[in-house]
Formats: sequence, C-alpha cells, structure tokens
Amino acid sequence: MKLLTRPYQQTARAERTTANGHRIVDAAVALLEITPRVRDVTLDAVAERAGVTVRTILRRFGSRDGLLDAAFKQIALSLRATRPLPQPGNVELAAESVAAQYERFGDFVLKMLEQEHELPVLGELVAFGRNEHRAWLEQVFAPQLASLDIRERKQRVLELYAATDVYLWKLFRRDFGLTRRHTAETFRNLITGVLTNHRPRRSPSGGPR
Repeated sequence: MKLLTRPYQQTARAERTTANGHRIVDAAVALLEITPRVRDVTLDAVAERAGVTVRTILRRFGSRDGLLDAAFKQIALSLRATRPLPQPGNVELAAESVAAQYERFGDFVLKMLEQEHELPVLGELVAFGRNEHRAWLEQVFAPQLASLDIRERKQRVLELYAATDVYLWKLFRRDFGLTRRHTAETFRNLITGVLTNHRPRRSPSGGPR
C-alpha cells in the first residue's frame, strides 16, 4: 500500500506546487497593474494576496527578481494574446487591433515605459514588447511592404511603428479625450498615410531618381 500511496502523494504535492506558483504569479501581476511603482510591489504584499508565505515564494522563484521575471513573462503572453494577427494587409482590422490592445494595457505599458531603466528585468520586458510590436507590423503589412527594397522597408516599418505607438494612444485617449472608435479611426488614417506616401527617391545630384 505504501508503494501505491507514495506516487499519489508526490503527484498531489507537485500539483499543489504548480497551483501555488500560478496563484503567486497572478497575485504579482495584479499588484503590478494597480501599484504605481514597480519597486513598491513587495514580497509581503504578493504573499498576502496569494495566500502563501514569503518563504514559499522564495522557494518557488528564488528571489523578488525571479518572481517579477515570471510575472512579466505572463504579462508579455497576455499582451500577445490581446493582439491577434489580422488578415495580412487589412489596415482597418490592424488599427482596431492596436486600439483594442492599448485599451486593455495602454496605461500599464506607459507605466512600464516610464520605469524601464529602474529594473533590468523590466527593461527586458520593454525591449521584448518593442520587438514584438515591430515583428507584428512586419507580418500584418507584409503585402504592402513586399515590393520595397530593404532600406525602404525598414523606413516604412519605422514609420508604421510611430503611427501605432502607445504614446499616440495616450495622446488620443487620455490627453485629447477621443473615443475608442475615433482613436481606432485615427490609427487607421495614420497607417494608410504611411503605406500610401511613396515619395520619389532622389539621386545624388538632387533630382528624382
């Protein structure tokens, strides 16, 4: 009987450990969203919210930075999930997708950007987000970018990035008080402007090429 009981106990212990880990990370994410400064998210606060001890957190994640790293990875996955890849080349759906993601995470992202140099692990999250945004733009607008040479494509992606940046969302929604619909329309107009603004390149002599 003991031989049969031991694997069961080990499995149950492993399941409890996994459940505790999820609960701890969820608690950390929730606190990160509602706490103005990342440095103010303490292990004591996370432990209280998750219903565990600080010792349990340290045993599971090693340190506060280890816990924050896990929390930021979960946030990164959530960010990716809220911006699915629309039909390639569809400007209207792309603009709506950007506006919808910022509606959910915009204020949080702005808070993280403000503090990105305070914690290495936070800087990594921000860098990941920038790379993800650029890659998303390249995928979504691949049909419009396909005919461009490498230099022109890089420039166009840079312009698309600027046209869909979270700081523009802040300007539209928080500073100017535009509606969500108006904000999405404005993103669409800016994206369209970037994609249709094919300026003639100039030769070294200064004339059109």
